Amino acid sequence: MYKNIKRFTIFIALFAFTISIQADEKRVYSENDFINIFSGKPKARFLKYLGEPDNKEIAIKPKDASKVISRPTENKKKDKMEMWYYNHVVEYSPGKTYLKTEITFINDRCRSISFFNQ
Repeated sequence: MYKNIKRFTIFIALFAFTISIQADEKRVYSENDFINIFSGKPKARFLKYLGEPDNKEIAIKPKDASKVISRPTENKKKDKMEMWYYNHVVEYSPGKTYLKTEITFINDRCRSISFFNQ
C-alpha cells in the first residue's frame, strides 16, 4: 500500500512538472512594436507569434444593407471579415496591459488594430 502511494505521488509530481514546462507565457508587446510587427500582415503571422486568439467573431452583413446605403450590393464580391481578440498582450505603461486587443481581418489580412480596457 505504501509503495503504491509513493509511486502515485511521484507520478503526479512528474506530470505536474511536465505541464508547467509546456505552458508558455504570452509575450507582451509595446503599442508601437505590436503595430509595426502585425499591421497589414496575414493571419499566419498572428498564429505564429500569438497563437490562437482568445475569442473570434465573424462580421455579417445585415439583410437590408442595400436599402441603408442606397445602392445594390447583391452582385458584388463579398469580403470576408473576421475579428480576433487577444487578452493582455499589449502594454501601455510599465506593468499595465490592455485588457483586450482587437484585430480586424478583411480577406485574411489585418486591416485594423484596436486596444481596449473595457
